[in-house]
Amino acid sequence: MLKLNFLFTSLLAGLMLFAQTEENYNMVVRSHLPFSGKTCANIWGYTDANGKEYALVGTSTGLEIVDISDPDAVDYLFSIPSVENFWREVRTHETYAYVTTEGANAGLLIVDLSNLPASIETSIYRGDGLINNQLQTIHTIHIEDGYAYCYGSNIQEGGAVILSLADPFNPQFVGQYGARYIHDGTVRDNLMYASHIFDGFFAVIDVSNKANPVVLAQQETPGNFTHNTWLNDASDVVFTTDENENSFLAAYRIDDLNNITELDRYQTAPGSNAIVHNTHLKDDFAFTSWYTEGVVIVDGKRPTNLVEVAKYDFSAFEGSGFNGCWGVYPYFPSGNIVASDIETGLWVLTPDLKRAAYLEGNIRDSICDIPLEAVEIEIVGLGALTTSDLNGNFKTGTPFTGVYDIKISRPGYETLIVSNVELIAEQVININVALFSDQIVQLLGNVGDVQDDAIQGAFVRVNNAEFSYNFQSDADGNFSRCNLVPGDYNYVVGKWGYVTECGENILIDPNNNDLNLNLQDGYYDDFSFNFGWTVQNTATAGFWERGIPVGTSFLGAQSNPEADINGDCGQQAFVTGNSGGQAGADDVDDGFTKLISPVFDGTLFEDPFVSYYYWWFNAGGNSPVDDYLRVEISNGNETVLLQNITSTTGPMSRWTHSALRIRDFIQPSSNMRVTFEAADLPPNGHLVEAGLDLFRVFDSTTVNISKHQQNDINVWPVPVKDELNIDLSKFRSEQFPAELSLYDMSGSLQKTVTISSQVDLFRLETQLASGLYFLQITTADRKLVSRKVPVLRE
Repeated sequence: MLKLNFLFTSLLAGLMLFAQTEENYNMVVRSHLPFSGKTCANIWGYTDANGKEYALVGTSTGLEIVDISDPDAVDYLFSIPSVENFWREVRTHETYAYVTTEGANAGLLIVDLSNLPASIETSIYRGDGLINNQLQTIHTIHIEDGYAYCYGSNIQEGGAVILSLADPFNPQFVGQYGARYIHDGTVRDNLMYASHIFDGFFAVIDVSNKANPVVLAQQETPGNFTHNTWLNDASDVVFTTDENENSFLAAYRIDDLNNITELDRYQTAPGSNAIVHNTHLKDDFAFTSWYTEGVVIVDGKRPTNLVEVAKYDFSAFEGSGFNGCWGVYPYFPSGNIVASDIETGLWVLTPDLKRAAYLEGNIRDSICDIPLEAVEIEIVGLGALTTSDLNGNFKTGTPFTGVYDIKISRPGYETLIVSNVELIAEQVININVALFSDQIVQLLGNVGDVQDDAIQGAFVRVNNAEFSYNFQSDADGNFSRCNLVPGDYNYVVGKWGYVTECGENILIDPNNNDLNLNLQDGYYDDFSFNFGWTVQNTATAGFWERGIPVGTSFLGAQSNPEADINGDCGQQAFVTGNSGGQAGADDVDDGFTKLISPVFDGTLFEDPFVSYYYWWFNAGGNSPVDDYLRVEISNGNETVLLQNITSTTGPMSRWTHSALRIRDFIQPSSNMRVTFEAADLPPNGHLVEAGLDLFRVFDSTTVNISKHQQNDINVWPVPVKDELNIDLSKFRSEQFPAELSLYDMSGSLQKTVTISSQVDLFRLETQLASGLYFLQITTADRKLVSRKVPVLRE
């Protein structure tokens, strides 16, 4: 046995923690024990009949047992070897520990702790009965009421293998739930709260009959990557974590499984990209391992307002990444807790648990009497800051009770100070106030089609560097805002079935407060808004998501795009995984991800084409790349292949345009969809990235005009083949000559000609490759035309 005095380990800790000292509060380190040559995984604890406390630490080589009864001088007792693997999970039942791993053919390691600290005894369970000798790998385990629930195993789909622990040293298989993979879960009162990480939700499963579990309900979680669940003391609220960047600890009311309701979500170090891992509840405090942010304790007694009350960050890492704190165990009678840090080992800590004092309320506009969102509420002196939501509501809190001034501010409004507010532990102080502004503008807007008929349900965004306002038009096409801050704004407006339009530097002030917008019929999506595309996955990562692309690269080649295509509205696109970092951090893995368009009516067009820009990248691995981006189209009765893009059939690391005549593949119908499927095929291990932008359905026989331009002209045919016809009759009063220019999507000039004098019809031989181009016609005085022109070469 090795006795470690805290004086030595604190020197190492002090060097590591210097940069993080200011963020550590209400918790102190008692001991630190590194495990040389080993990384740490999850951790659990055990208290024997004499009250001695032990840390059970999963490491890359097995299980470490440490006596922490004296938290300032821990005693390293045993190292139990197992199959080497990064993952290790530990739970206890009576005087036994159960250890899982994903190491090959490791089975379930069982450790008899009854003779601690003198000795231990071990055995390995690999299955009996229907799974006799089949249980090889297990990701996590939970034990409740004499049953072990083994999650993420090699059995079936990796659901739950249920074992009776009536004989703790010799488990007996009694049932399983194999419908879908479970990453982790908790069980209470014969209800399993299963974390379906790859499906993005937790399920509530009745396991009263271990041989026939029944799903009762399911609920998505904030990051759609549900990693861990745990119940509060009253079993009416479940807490969840999502193991992805900028993730949240969330709380859900579950007393009515037909109406599971999110109560609140909390994030430590917002904007840092930190990843939450595991949470456990004790006395309604949530003890949470938060990777690079260390141990975070949140008061969950008022689950509608989660408040951080203690924190200790012992990790040398910051931001995103799977480094730092893996697990925390809070159930020792002494009140001490133990945590495992992947790189640095075991930490013993003592928290000073304090209940939060709560500050909640509502902020409204004093003139309009409407809710104000994005109002900053600061507890002066603490730096505690929160903002009001779309309904004007805010909620925050602090473990540091006392008398404070509350500062309430929003640009364009007079700042309000509410003085001498006493914040008391476990009490809620409500502040409901109205802010005044003498600058605000009443914006009146309308969305209609080219015949000025009202369009209901159109999305409108009006924004500049400081403010962003979002609307949806009503049945009369109207939208309004009584308290918009005056200034220059950009706008974008769109709806599925119409062509999205946008404009820049529109002055909105008391003299210019009308914004009337018109949309042309057509199916167009540059992904400025969410028009209802759906995603289906079997992959474990790299799902399709809408956002501003975050670039990654591999061996000098661009893998994930770093921007959408030029020239459309906004910067959004659909990409497969978008977390940045290393090229393989969020690419498509071990399956497919499908992106499915909303329904469109192909019978509205005489000769419909489907057009889009795609991104494709496929590389890496130890075998030839064999993956694909498959594009299919359906008319409701049959589905056919439009394109099969691979490393050999399509260009990689750039946006590539496709424009395909629908009748060449399938009969148009009123119930059509297009699907984009990116797949990582076995043998897995390759890098797979895909993207989609500027999706359109258009008629090759009709003119397609972009209405957000100042001056619209007729051009034909659309798409252009060899010759472009331009109607210039509306420009008879202009001073010529004029210059006509065609640019590709990267902004590179492809063709320029001079129109020497005004003509009603100008014909231009293009001889350009298929793609989308920008046509500009300018005179010495001004720009006459600026619009998009598709070119399709036979």
